[in-house]
Amino acid sequence: MTSDALQDIAADLNSAHRNGKAVPSAVRGGSLSSRSDAYEVQWAQLRQRISDNDPLRGFTAGLVSVPAQRSMDTSEPVLGHLTGSMFHPGHEPLDGGKFIRPRIEPALAFVLGEPLRGPGVTVADAVRAVDCVLPALEITDSGFEDGPASVLDLIADNAGCRGVVLGSTPAALPDVDLRLSGCVLHRNGEVAATGAGGMALGSPVNALVWVANAVRQEDFALAAGQVVLVPCLTPAAALDPGDRVTASMAGVGTVTAVRAR
Repeated sequence: MTSDALQDIAADLNSAHRNGKAVPSAVRGGSLSSRSDAYEVQWAQLRQRISDNDPLRGFTAGLVSVPAQRSMDTSEPVLGHLTGSMFHPGHEPLDGGKFIRPRIEPALAFVLGEPLRGPGVTVADAVRAVDCVLPALEITDSGFEDGPASVLDLIADNAGCRGVVLGSTPAALPDVDLRLSGCVLHRNGEVAATGAGGMALGSPVNALVWVANAVRQEDFALAAGQVVLVPCLTPAAALDPGDRVTASMAGVGTVTAVRAR
C-alpha cells in the first residue's frame, strides 16, 4: 500500500470523527492488508492531532481480554493513543454530537511517575514506574460504516478509542490486587456488566507491560505523567443520549460519565 493511500484513509477517518459521519471500511474496500499499514494510518492521525496542538497524553491497550480478541478473530492486543482533547471531566455531560455509535466500558488508568522505555520492559519495571492507579471509563466508537470489518480497521481507527473519563480517587498500586479487583458497570442505575481486572491479560499490569513494549516498537515512548488505559474489564455498554454510566472497581474507586441529551 502506498503512503499516499494510507494518508487518504487517515484523512477519511479524521473527517468521519470530526463530522460524525462514518466512511466505508478500508478493509472491505481492499485498502488495508497488514498491521503495519493499519498502524501507519493511526500514526498519521496522531501526527495530525499533535500538529493541531492536541498533545499526546498516553496510550490505550485494546483487545486485552480473550472475548474481545475472539470478536475480532485475533490473539493479540492492539495499541491506541490518547491525546489531550480525548480526556473528559467526570460528571460533566459529554457532548454527544461528535460520536457516531459510542459505547463505554470500565478501564484502569495507570498514571506514570517515571518513563517506561522498551524493548524488554518487565513487570518489575512497570510496577516501579507507576505513580498511581485511577478508575476510568473508555468511550469507544468507529468511524467505519457498520463498525470495523476486522482488526486492521480497528487498529487504523485508534483501536476504537475516542475518549476517556478519569475518576478522581488515586489508589496506590501496592494497595490493591488488580487481578482480583471486581468491577461492576451500571448504566442508568441498572447493572449492565460485571468483570474483574484479571480479564486483561491475566492482570492489568501485564497489559501495561505489553503497551510499554509495543509503543517502543512504534517509535514512541511512555513518559512520566502519561496515562496508560487498560479496558476490557467487562463487555462494553451502549452510550445513548442522556445515559449515566458508572464503573465501580473494588479497591480502586468509582467513576461516572454522563452523555448530554
